[in-house]
Amino acid sequence: MPKVVGTYLYEVVDMLNRAFYDASPSNASYNNQVMEHTSIGMKAFALQFGASFAGLTEDELSTKILGNLGVLPNAGLQAALKDYLVSVGKANVGIVAVQLGEILSGLENATGDMAVYKAAAVAWNAELNASFLYSANPANTVPSPAGPLGDFGLTLPLTAGDDAISSAQTSNWGDTILAPVSGMLSSADAIDGGLGIDTLKATLAAGAAVAPTLKSVEKVLITAGSGAEFSAAGATGLADLRVDAAAGPATFSGVGLATTVGIQNSGAGGALTVKFAGAGGPADSANLVFADAAGDDEIIVAGVETLVVQSAPGTVAATTVNHARITAAQAEKIVISGVQALTTTVTGDKLSVIDASAIFRAKLDLTLAGTQGVSIALNAQAAHKVTLGAGADTVYIAGLAGMAAQNMDISTAATLAASAIEVAGFVSGTDAIQLTSANPAAKAAPSSSELASIAASSSLLAAATLAATTAGANKAIAFRYGADTYILVNDGAAALGENDSLVKLTGVTALTDASWTSV
Repeated sequence: MPKVVGTYLYEVVDMLNRAFYDASPSNASYNNQVMEHTSIGMKAFALQFGASFAGLTEDELSTKILGNLGVLPNAGLQAALKDYLVSVGKANVGIVAVQLGEILSGLENATGDMAVYKAAAVAWNAELNASFLYSANPANTVPSPAGPLGDFGLTLPLTAGDDAISSAQTSNWGDTILAPVSGMLSSADAIDGGLGIDTLKATLAAGAAVAPTLKSVEKVLITAGSGAEFSAAGATGLADLRVDAAAGPATFSGVGLATTVGIQNSGAGGALTVKFAGAGGPADSANLVFADAAGDDEIIVAGVETLVVQSAPGTVAATTVNHARITAAQAEKIVISGVQALTTTVTGDKLSVIDASAIFRAKLDLTLAGTQGVSIALNAQAAHKVTLGAGADTVYIAGLAGMAAQNMDISTAATLAASAIEVAGFVSGTDAIQLTSANPAAKAAPSSSELASIAASSSLLAAATLAATTAGANKAIAFRYGADTYILVNDGAAALGENDSLVKLTGVTALTDASWTSV
């Protein structure tokens, strides 16, 4: 099951508590239940757990369990479970609850008739994860309130005056501190979030500068007016700091290197300047995130040698592509990962490595604005586009031509072109490209007449089809078509197929043999 933490031993305990009580036990009670499960085994423990509900009818048990699993209303399912409990005996209801929990947990990616349970499966797995984290925390000495975990944290509004919130005023469940009007958050405010994952959401006026004292407030979201500055110098325990829909340029200062900094849900665009506290050493590293940054945003970072950048969905699902620039004067290496497509321009005169091999099934459109040579690593799981800068750049593309690579759409010339990984700004004899496939694909050696025939094809699809048969199975062939050079990497079949891969070198009319390798 897709559980973040814990093992099956714990999952059974979590499932039974959530299925019957719709709540999570205290830490002490949870530990006792886990010990009992370990001692007598899953079957006996589930039977024992369900026996506490022997006074309910089969109809009542069916309604309780399915309701707590989040799959009601569903009259047909409710009646079917009632009949099943009559058939197997309601004494076995504990085992039935575990079985249902396991089945629902595995339906996150269901298709066909079972697809109607996908949303419930996602919610159920999230509930199990949250339940484990709650009950495994020694600070939680009482059971959680009934209902979804996380819905019972307090919402604490700030005022226009000087606010002081202590941990005694918070719930320790994960609270939200709100300052929705400019002026409510000030440097005089002192907030202790206590236990739980607490979030501060604040709006700053244009030109405002605040430096509140924060303790155990793990997330901060700032809606920033143009020129606003938030200082994290007085924050301890801050894990995630983001601009949320900036109206113009903003600044985060005094930020610890352990804090992830980012831009989310932005439509207007703007530059976020991040000043990390303690940066300036020879090997500093910082984490950035873009989440539905749709306004051609920019993050400017100084004094950090390694940046780890994540492209992620936001909270309002405003876009499927993040558009954001990265300017990092001292950065030597940038690592890009994530599940959302990213269009970015990277500027940094000291940059030597961009590793984007961990951005999967999402397209990367990367432009280099520096003048030095950069090594760029990609995977072949999306139709990426890279625009190289000046200097001798090297592009590494892994995972070509195989089941793990993106499927090429060979239905038309246009769809094939859209499937290609594009490298623009490539200079033959200066830049280099190295291709790695699932099975080693040696370079083919076509004759000049064969290359001429490919170049004279009526369409890119026809050219690629001829190139595939000319090269043969598990071979890579470079050929010119139109004003560009293409490299086709064949899989184990000689004919052009969806598991082959195509790389386009835009504007390259002649490719020297030394400029590309295939392994």
